Amino acid sequence: MQKIWNWLPHLAAIVLVLVCARLAVWQFDRAEAKEERMTQWNDAPTIALDAVPEPPLFSTVSAIGHFDPERHILLDNQIRNGHAGVHVFTPFVLEGTDQIYMVNRGWLPWDRRAQQGKPFATDKDVMRISGRLSDAPQVGLQLGEATALDSNAWPNLMTYYDIARIREVLGPAVSDTVVLLEPSHPAHLTGDDWQAVNMGPERHLGYAFQWISIGTAIVILWLILTYRSFRKQ
Repeated sequence: MQKIWNWLPHLAAIVLVLVCARLAVWQFDRAEAKEERMTQWNDAPTIALDAVPEPPLFSTVSAIGHFDPERHILLDNQIRNGHAGVHVFTPFVLEGTDQIYMVNRGWLPWDRRAQQGKPFATDKDVMRISGRLSDAPQVGLQLGEATALDSNAWPNLMTYYDIARIREVLGPAVSDTVVLLEPSHPAHLTGDDWQAVNMGPERHLGYAFQWISIGTAIVILWLILTYRSFRKQ
């Protein structure tokens, strides 16, 4: 039993160092992914949305069609200038097809007590839109599943962007990708520019080196305490 107690500090130190190493590697991977995304964003082509079956991600796209003026999806927990709100996703039907793209029209303030946001208008006439083709919004840690949408009460508030839930009410023609509406378009709610990433790769590299520093400090402390213990014995 005494041997076990003697080895516990060593095991704890090894576990902590391994955890720090794993977190550092994770942050390096995140930085690499962010750099790759920024490169794709900067080098993406400009094409018509209906020109190819699967346009490349982050392409600058344009399309002719019309908005659905009623069935909006409000993605919760979006922060702008320190204020909580939602991102408004409005279905856009391509002209002459049943293909639907969810268009992110930007940020809208949201009153949590009243459970309502600032009123906004949606033109239902045929128009041309342009923007960035993007993957659907994701969260780092998702707790539980997105709730089902109410097809009789619009707009619908969603905690997580769940394409399966959206297709349940809008139909199977909804694309997996979304369009980030050009900020200069009249249907955009704020006019804010879209960013390739919310947090740059340099931030992740900084976190990685922090974890390396913590792991290194644990190793040094472990060696010092082990040496002192050996000297006493």
